[in-house]
Amino acid sequence: MQEPLFTHFQINTLDIWDFERDCFFNPGIEFKNFSQQRIMETLIEKVRDISISKTSPFTTYDGYLEGSKDTKHYYESKVNQLNRACDFSDYIGLEFFFSRNDGYSYRVNYEILSKEEDFAYWFSLKLRQYELGVRYIPEFLKHHLSYSFDDYEISYIDFLNVQVLRQYHNIFFSDRVSDTVKEYVDTLFVSLKNQIAKDEPEVKNEKSIGKRPKSREEFNSYRLMILQKEPAYLNSHSTDFYDVFHLLIKHDFIKADPDFDFERFKKIFSGRGVSKSKRIIWSENNIYLKLFVRYLLQTKKIEPMGNENWRTTVKCFLDKNGNEFKTTQLQYANGGKDEKVKLLYSIVDQLEDVL
Repeated sequence: MQEPLFTHFQINTLDIWDFERDCFFNPGIEFKNFSQQRIMETLIEKVRDISISKTSPFTTYDGYLEGSKDTKHYYESKVNQLNRACDFSDYIGLEFFFSRNDGYSYRVNYEILSKEEDFAYWFSLKLRQYELGVRYIPEFLKHHLSYSFDDYEISYIDFLNVQVLRQYHNIFFSDRVSDTVKEYVDTLFVSLKNQIAKDEPEVKNEKSIGKRPKSREEFNSYRLMILQKEPAYLNSHSTDFYDVFHLLIKHDFIKADPDFDFERFKKIFSGRGVSKSKRIIWSENNIYLKLFVRYLLQTKKIEPMGNENWRTTVKCFLDKNGNEFKTTQLQYANGGKDEKVKLLYSIVDQLEDVL
């Protein structure tokens, strides 16, 4: 069988179809213990759905009725080929099918992204190709940590353990592929634990930096440092603060109405407390909210709250689905793309001249 291109990390239906079709007819020794027919039966159904929904038919019944003699002959030849197919192997060899009297190809060039409902299925089929090149697996996994999971390591570890290894080990790929993925996950987990340990002292050390009195509304909101000197700042500098609010909306960090929600946004930085119904929806990944709060603290835009940082954040923001965060979701959030982090920090820096 033909060896795949191991450094082509994209998860593409055409690449997977061509590989699995070749493997079906010419299985290498590495694939002898897997049910090639079972794999192809499922693959056919999934590719069929994509072909019908994402592509146009290569021949149609309307074209047959209204087209030229050549068009009619072409349509009839495809129908006859399909009718002559005697078994599953013949059917696979044709590489096309008919739906509602129109002909579609199985060779669909469509990229599968992480937002797809069955992403784990396609990811695992792509991973299966690395039976022939195990040493490339860490590079493949590293690519998709960034490309498909936005460097969010916790979600990626869970995805690999539960949706890939537990679901498809010994169905799509062997122990050696599975063990290589587990080694990568273990390395990622150690890196994550080290990062969390590194972050922990940062929260604890805030106790000694002018910790704000706990009597203020039970930490239901942040309080801008400038309010110590200018209690009326949020009203006297509304334009400056609105610029930050508007940029967070524009770049999809928060979900809010620019005309009606500004007062709610101001209140979460007032130190006076925010009711549950007035919280702001954070529409980006958890890591960016964590970095947003940490950068506000590091640049001394808001008063330090010691170990109450994440409890306060939970009382000010909801997740993208409108649900309440857990403090651990923020405390242990990780990853994030450098460009987006720089953008977030630049938005906070809009307040540099006045705070």
